[in-house]
Amino acid sequence: MVLENAAEAGGLSRTIEIDGAVFDLGGHSFHTPHARVRELVFGALEMYEQKREARCWCAGRLIDYPFQSHFDQLDDGSVVSACAGGLAEAGDGGDAADFDTYLRRRFGDGIARHFLLPYNRKLWGRDLRRLGTGWTRERVAAASVSRIDGPEGQRLPLREDTLVAYPARGGFGEICRALARHVPALRFGQAVQAIDPDRRVVTTASGARFGYRHLVSTLPLPDLAAALPSRPPWMEAELAALEAVGLVFVFLVLEGRVNTDIQRIYCGDPACPVHKFVINHTSSPSLRERPRHGILAEVSVGEAAGRADLEACVVEALVRMRVIGSPGDVRTARTTPVRRAYPAPTHGRDAAVRRVTSWLAERNIHSIGRFGEWAYINSDEALHRGLVLGDRLRAA
Repeated sequence: MVLENAAEAGGLSRTIEIDGAVFDLGGHSFHTPHARVRELVFGALEMYEQKREARCWCAGRLIDYPFQSHFDQLDDGSVVSACAGGLAEAGDGGDAADFDTYLRRRFGDGIARHFLLPYNRKLWGRDLRRLGTGWTRERVAAASVSRIDGPEGQRLPLREDTLVAYPARGGFGEICRALARHVPALRFGQAVQAIDPDRRVVTTASGARFGYRHLVSTLPLPDLAAALPSRPPWMEAELAALEAVGLVFVFLVLEGRVNTDIQRIYCGDPACPVHKFVINHTSSPSLRERPRHGILAEVSVGEAAGRADLEACVVEALVRMRVIGSPGDVRTARTTPVRRAYPAPTHGRDAAVRRVTSWLAERNIHSIGRFGEWAYINSDEALHRGLVLGDRLRAA
């Protein structure tokens, strides 16, 4: 049985529609190193696959992604020279004690200063020296991009020739809807209020009680702990070490279609609060055919704080990039905050998560997922971990 607090499945992978334009809560596309997950998703609904088209905005120019491989496309010769010189002297960054140091050592001062540092400062909304480096191998593309895929199950950073898939009709949330149709015992509107691990009983806000043999939770760890009245005193300090990046999504509906194949734009300009633009209607032919297209801008809460001009700033940036012709192309602008979007890989995170989840597992409570494990994972990895845990519990 699945108890879901919301009125539909999907969580942060949900899709919304505004004035005929389709948006996901964040920039989503499907790519996975797990053959079983790919088979599951492609077997559940029709998917459309294409080469990923991403760009980086720096020094007034859109260049190919990733920046560290294509900075030579910039018009500013001094920036190109600084990036090339720093990269020539860079090491592998393996001995870096924090993310800030890692970027400088791995790519050199030029690439770090002109793009990677300002971009990541906007994304993470905190001093990059407070972040660890254990996650970078899967997330940060190398300057020299290998054309060789990794072994089964090994995630590699996105690259310029990555193939990405998307539902052939509708938004990314259609994947969750298709998978949910195979779950007969799925109950919506069920907010978990209390969990008794001794009696193995879950109580929801409506007063409903459910006994269980195995409990799998995708609640954020602090919310799961709050539902446990008998949690140990030390757990509060461990959970206090967990930090999340909150986002403000700016949804723009265009009175017409975008004239580009670009799907993502990563913005390194420190004067612009946006770190990522998502042009969602290039994700499939069916979305391209819609009369109105949508563009999503991701802004960390810290960058958005106190900015009454945020929507206008997003529109102005898209005009400068020549993605849209003028502010008059925008029919509707809407802003939505998301409290938790990315788990921050701070130095104390791994130890805190390990201790809390070990205590839960001893009581037959299995916490998984992006915020259940406080891990910077994509939806396909969350599906994979659910499949692995499901196999283990079924065999128990």
